Amino acid sequence: MTLAECLSHLHHDLLLVNMHKPGYLTRSVAELQKTISPDILNEEGYELRTHGFNFGRTQKKAIGKVNGPNLWNEW
Repeated sequence: MTLAECLSHLHHDLLLVNMHKPGYLTRSVAELQKTISPDILNEEGYELRTHGFNFGRTQKKAIGKVNGPNLWNEW
């Protein structure tokens, strides 16, 4: 799956935290789609993940590399 496909599955107002550049502000999915270069957006090897918290009552989304770390987490 490409990064663009992962972002298209998320709500446009959802805030994501950039995990590979700490200290950066959170950005919405719509802002990320506009600011990330097309070469990176069309790169293969990303996946959409769902993490459960509070014994599964709260679920948050994340985008990460396949078999790698999370790159963007839901705020």
